[in-house]
Amino acid sequence: MTIVQMAALNFPGGGIFDALIAQAALKAEVAVLLTLNPNHFNRLGNAIVDLVQVPE
Repeated sequence: MTIVQMAALNFPGGGIFDALIAQAALKAEVAVLLTLNPNHFNRLGNAIVDLVQVPE
């Protein structure tokens, strides 16, 4: 399902990997998704934006 959605949005290859990571984070109901590249995840919707943090 996620891959079909990302393909429909014309996300590049790396964007599909980010979407799969985001979907796994949502499914696992994690509290935080740590990344050094928040912009890669912030384009995936509000549910992900609320989880994304850059490690200190």
